[in-house]
Amino acid sequence: MSKRITLICVLVFSLVAGSAFAADQPAVKGPLAGAVHAVGSLTYKDGSQQSWNWDRGLITDLSSSSITLTRRDKVQVTFAITSGTVVRNDGATYGLSDLQKGQIVTVVSQSGNAEIIRNIKGPNAPSGGDPSEIAGPAVNSTTGTIDVLYYDSSTQDFDYNRGRITQVGNGSLTIMRQDKVSVQLTYDANTVVRDCHGQLESTDDFAVGEGAIFLSQNGDVKLAGCLVQPKAQAGGGTQSQGQPQSLRPNRPGSLAPSAPSAPAATATA
Repeated sequence: MSKRITLICVLVFSLVAGSAFAADQPAVKGPLAGAVHAVGSLTYKDGSQQSWNWDRGLITDLSSSSITLTRRDKVQVTFAITSGTVVRNDGATYGLSDLQKGQIVTVVSQSGNAEIIRNIKGPNAPSGGDPSEIAGPAVNSTTGTIDVLYYDSSTQDFDYNRGRITQVGNGSLTIMRQDKVSVQLTYDANTVVRDCHGQLESTDDFAVGEGAIFLSQNGDVKLAGCLVQPKAQAGGGTQSQGQPQSLRPNRPGSLAPSAPSAPAATATA
């Protein structure tokens, strides 16, 4: 198994947004390749529900109060920039001044407000920013649905589950979510597996105790995103089966506390 990076990503689009709209990663086309818009309807550990939108496109208009994208399907979408809007790229935070027309970005929004502007590609894409962890849409989420629109106007719906693997083998895995619900899923050679940086891994890397976000259709995993290694016990082993540790993909809106809750110093968003 390749060395695990214990960084946590957003969802979904990792979770889920880096790989979800990864037109810049043509070698392997996952189930979200070519996506221009997605709606995530997520349920959280406390039973609450929220809806989040993801859009990816070229910045064609930008001001201190709004950002407009032209998506690959030629649709223009505009979002309000607020005091809570966070700009992220490669796991670091930047200012609005680091954005410019001509860049390609993903906007995570809610109620028309840009919560996170991330995954920046193109001219003068920022680097070397503040790597502090932020909160993203998947924090304490357990299940939900992801409805995806592609640039060719086709659509697909995915079931969303987040938890730690308690059993795995022979094309089948069982995960335990934070709400203590056990979910059984299947996988095969077509299942796309990515770490928190969006790098490809393999279903052979699935291991008991490892956490991830799973997008599936009819119980078959299409994408396993942001694999997280089991928490080491005092004796150097991994946690026992059936005792999942909390996953903490980021939820937009505010910066996380100074003491990060994830097992590593930072998390990608």
